[in-house]
Amino acid sequence: MKTSILCAALVLAATAATAKTLEITVENVRNDRGNILVMANIPGQEKPVFGMAPAKEGTVTVRLDGIDGDEARVSLFHDEDGDYKMKMGEQGPEEGYAASNCQLPAPENRTTAELHYPAADRKTDPKNS
Repeated sequence: MKTSILCAALVLAATAATAKTLEITVENVRNDRGNILVMANIPGQEKPVFGMAPAKEGTVTVRLDGIDGDEARVSLFHDEDGDYKMKMGEQGPEEGYAASNCQLPAPENRTTAELHYPAADRKTDPKNS
C-alpha cells in the first residue's frame, strides 16, 4: 500500500514538473467592466486550458497553468457584460478580442496580446461617417 502511494506521488510530481505556464499581458482593455477570458488549445492535450482576470482599463495579466506542450493557440476576449459569451452586433463583435499562436520553449513563458474592438472602431472611423 505504501509503495503504491509513493509511486502515485512520484508520478504526480513528475507530471507537475513538466507542465508549463503562460503569462499573457493583455493590452488595450477599454474599461474596468467584466473579465478577460482566455482559452489555450494545446496540440495533443485533450482539454483546453482556461484563465480569467478582472478587467482593468489599460493592461491586464492572465496566467495559464498546466500546459503540456510546446505551442498553444490562444484566444481571448473582454467579457464586458459577464455572460461568458462574445457579444455580437450587426457589424460583428462588440467586445474586444485577440488570438495568437504561442511557442512555449520554457517552463515559464510570456506573451502579449492586444484587444481589438472592431464595432467600436467602425463607429469612430471617419471613413464610416
